[in-house]
Amino acid sequence: MSDSRSLCSLLLAAFLAMPSFVVFASEDYPQQQFVANISASMPEWRPHRAYNADEAQILSAVYEGLFVYDPYNLDPVPALAESWTVSSDGLIWTFQIRKDAAFSNGDPITAATFRDSWMNLLAPSQAAPYASLLDDIEGARAFRTGTQADPSTVGISAAAEYTLQIRLVAPAEHLPKILCHHSFSAVHASDLARTEGSRPDARYRPVSSGPFIVASISDSEILLEKNTAYWDAQQVHIPSIRLLVTDNADDLTRGFNRGEIHWLAGASKIDQVLDATAVHITPMFATEYFFFRTTWGAGADSAVRKALLLSVPWEELRNTYLIPATTLVFPIAGYPEIEGIENSDIPQAKKMIEAWKADHKDASTELVISIPESENYTALAGILKSVWEELGFTVAVRTTPYSRYYNSLRTDDYTIGITSWIGDFADPLTFLEMFRPDSSLNDSGWSNSEYERMIREASAKKLSKDRYAKLAEAEKLLLDEGVILPVAHNPSLNVLDMDGIAGWYPNALDIHPFKFVRFTQKKPLPGVALLH
Repeated sequence: MSDSRSLCSLLLAAFLAMPSFVVFASEDYPQQQFVANISASMPEWRPHRAYNADEAQILSAVYEGLFVYDPYNLDPVPALAESWTVSSDGLIWTFQIRKDAAFSNGDPITAATFRDSWMNLLAPSQAAPYASLLDDIEGARAFRTGTQADPSTVGISAAAEYTLQIRLVAPAEHLPKILCHHSFSAVHASDLARTEGSRPDARYRPVSSGPFIVASISDSEILLEKNTAYWDAQQVHIPSIRLLVTDNADDLTRGFNRGEIHWLAGASKIDQVLDATAVHITPMFATEYFFFRTTWGAGADSAVRKALLLSVPWEELRNTYLIPATTLVFPIAGYPEIEGIENSDIPQAKKMIEAWKADHKDASTELVISIPESENYTALAGILKSVWEELGFTVAVRTTPYSRYYNSLRTDDYTIGITSWIGDFADPLTFLEMFRPDSSLNDSGWSNSEYERMIREASAKKLSKDRYAKLAEAEKLLLDEGVILPVAHNPSLNVLDMDGIAGWYPNALDIHPFKFVRFTQKKPLPGVALLH
């Protein structure tokens, strides 16, 4: 047998003789498993029902549509669409589906797969949260809202086995951005049957159309494994992903410091992270805002809303936030700057309310502020309660657990709620869509025909500059009508050592498709050479 001591002596001599240091490359490279914490709860595995940002990140591993986000600049990258053409009038889009595309069980993914997936999404019985993003398709809105029951009136067709064709009511040059979203993924026929009703039980494993499959689920973790049937499997470099399901920030941070966890996107204690360069705080295409429920009570009257907004001490409301917001849409390149909401004038607000009371002697002066259970939201609600009681209103603050809060926002039992919205695609429409009268995302219930006209006109613009200008007009109308109280543009917080990991980039949507993430050899320290 060889004498290991001889080898060690030779290496030690070489080390002592060199002007720089020598270390051995880690035996862990390439690693076989990527470990992350994304969420403290199990995701909704049905892409038509999934709603929040945590779920969007996890589903990027299991599902795929015609396009996927570029991990760096968020541009649409062709995925299950091999190619596409657009008619000269911009109304007919024809997609060629990859002939080697298949589900994880081997079943082919065809044009009919997308037609059936999207029609299921649009089914009125679904009330799917993102269904209204397909309203640019001919007949989609009427079918989705139940005013037209014939599915053949919807402009989605399988022209051939691998040719998908959609017909639009107006040009939509931003369509590929929308189609990156998980709601528009290819879903297996067996899973479409499960999209309605309550969540399937813990034994449920969806058939994957994306780069990974769901291998196992326990109370504390999810194991994803590479999908060998995936059309682009050769470009998927991580064999498996282990997702830790917990909100124990102390344990997670210690695990990261010990090198046991690669990425913390959920809970963490950033002041305890040993490597400060691993903490990434990034401006995000996101806005936190209060909104009025405009379908009943005081919130239904624009005069009351405007007076209430004029009384708000905006600096106090926003002073704990890193990036205060005065508008709904996060400022992005090419989007016009508009006047935001930041003026406060309590004497004028009182005059406006007194005039309103004189004209509405029997109107209720009760306000209900609905918030999730949170110390921060309780403090914000306290600021609003104090100033609005000065105007003569009776104000109640109602808290609801996070798990039930967002499902409670379509009921007429509160005046004002709060939400934090992350753009679903890199376009202002992702915010403005939420206030269209038939939008499946419209928790405020606000309806304004002029606003809807502006959004439709914007969709018909062929140049992004012109479309953005019209969308900015619509946003200005929304702000002027006092529907929302912008609070902050929240940044994203991620803990990840990018030395040794590639394909993960900070970006405005805080979405990082798992397909592109891979391990790389760690860089040696300055003056340190690697020996294998």
